[in-house]
Amino acid sequence: LTGREDPMDDNGHGTHCAGTIAAIGNNGVGVAGVCWNVKVMGLKFLDSKGRGEDINAIRCIDYAIDHGAKVLSNSWGGYAYVPEMEEAIDRARLAGVLFIAAAGNDGKDNNGNRHHFPSSYENENLIAVMSIDQDGSPSDFSNYGIESVDLAAPGRDILSTWPDRRLKAISGTSMATPHVSGAVALLWGHSRFKSADWKTIKAELLSDKNIKKTSDLDGL
Repeated sequence: LTGREDPMDDNGHGTHCAGTIAAIGNNGVGVAGVCWNVKVMGLKFLDSKGRGEDINAIRCIDYAIDHGAKVLSNSWGGYAYVPEMEEAIDRARLAGVLFIAAAGNDGKDNNGNRHHFPSSYENENLIAVMSIDQDGSPSDFSNYGIESVDLAAPGRDILSTWPDRRLKAISGTSMATPHVSGAVALLWGHSRFKSADWKTIKAELLSDKNIKKTSDLDGL
C-alpha cells in the first residue's frame, strides 16, 4: 500500500497465494483452492522484487480491519521485531480477526537466537505455519519451532495461479500459509461456525482431533 491504492500483482507471489486460498474448482480450469466461496481482498505493500516497509504492512493490516476482513493471510516476513506491527496484529484481535503467518524459509528454529516475524509475535489471534512435503515430513527449507509454530501445511512444489492466466509450482512457507488461511475461511463459513468468534475458530483448527501437532513430526 504505497498511496496508489493499486494492488495489482507485479511479482506473482500474491497471485499464487490467492489461488491456493480461493481458485474456483469443478470447472475444468487450472487448479482448485481450499475455499472457493470466499471474497479475497488484495492488499499490497511489497514491490515487484518482494521488498517493502513495515509501516506499509501495518497500513494494510489496518485497512483490512477497517473493511471487514476476518482472516489475514501473511506470506511474508523477516527477522526484525517491530512493536508497532505487534500492536497492529492486536488491533486485528480486538476486531475479531485471525492473523495467519508464514514461519519463514531459512530452515531455522524460531525458538532459537533469531525469531522470524510476524510469525513469532505472541498475539493470541496469530497462527504460525511451517511447511511439509508431500509425504508429511518437514520441508528442509522451513523454519520451525515447538513453541513458535502452531501447525504445518503443504508447501513443497505447490501448483497455483500466476499472472497472465498461467500456473506455476513453487515452494515455501508462503505456500503453506494460504492452505491454512483457506481452511480457516472454510471453517468460518460452515453453518456450525458462522457466528463463532476467532477464539472458537482457532481452537477448532488446532484441536487434537483435527491435526497432527508439529512437535510430532519426524525430525523435530
